[in-house]
Parts: sequence; structure tokens; C-alpha cells
Amino acid sequence: MVVNREHSIATSAVMEHQTGFTLIELIVVIFLIATLMAVAGLNFSNWRTKYKVEAQVKEMAADINELRLMAMTSKKKHSITLNANSYVFRSYSSDDEPITSGTILTGGTHNVSYGLKSGATTTFNNNRLEIDQQGLLVSSDDTIIYLDRSDVAFLNCLTLQTARTNVGSRNATWSNCDDR
Repeated sequence: MVVNREHSIATSAVMEHQTGFTLIELIVVIFLIATLMAVAGLNFSNWRTKYKVEAQVKEMAADINELRLMAMTSKKKHSITLNANSYVFRSYSSDDEPITSGTILTGGTHNVSYGLKSGATTTFNNNRLEIDQQGLLVSSDDTIIYLDRSDVAFLNCLTLQTARTNVGSRNATWSNCDDR
């Protein structure tokens, strides 16, 4: 009998010292974790959009530079047709061939995830830019291409100049693409 009594006293002493979490504490912890996950999810979404816009700008710049190189190596006129959601590369058999015709290059049609604009609200609509046999843009002015969702990304526009293609960031007034 003595053993049972000591055992019950020890058991009750252990039960008095046991600790645990209350239901309210668990709810608060779950709420905090859910809030942190929601904030992290929003930041991840913005980061992903930023990455996609910047990748699109870099890809367009590389494509345009490659088109310039093709014009120089083939010694033929080429063109870029800009639309709201795509750009198309064409090759011409002679200098006399009109800019409105030409042969679309294999793999020359490029769809874009973020629309192409020439200003804050103006989108491109079959705007053609000619590149001569020397790889030079035949235009009197620089052509600036902005991307939709450019508010999120650091690199969000292109400036096509006579002999170069620069990537940059649009300024607040949509009047320029500041080179980066």
C-alpha cells in the first residue's frame, strides 16, 4: 500500500508541473505564420513579374542585335515589325523590295508577355523599322519601346538608335528610356 500511495503522490506532482499550449496560443501562432506566408507570397509574385519583364527586355535587345548582325553578314536589308503583343523579323531579297513585303525569318515571330508601347498609352500597331545592309537602323529619330508593367522592373524599355540598342529604365514622364 505504501508503494501505491507514493506512486499516486508522484503522479499528481508531475501533473501539476506539466505545461502545454493553450488553444488561444496555438491560434495566435497559426495566424502569425499565415500572415508571414501571405506577405512572402505577395513579394514573390512581384519579384517574379519583375524578373519576367527584365528577361523580356534583355531577350528583345539580344534578338535585335542578332538581326543587325544578320543584316551585316548577309548584306541584305531587314526589318522589325512591332505590334502590341509581338515583334516580327523580316528579310528582303533586294534593296528595291518594299518594306511592307519581305520574308518572315524562321523563328522571326516573337510573342511577348508584356505589351509593347511607344509611350504611356500608345501601343505599336504594325510599326516597321528598317535595318540596312550595314546593320544600321534607318530612322531619323531614336525608337523607344516600353513594356507594360514597367512600373515593377528596373530594366523596362529599349532605345533603338542608329547603330546601337540600349536597355534602360523609363523615366516618370515616359519621355525617355534612361540607359542602364
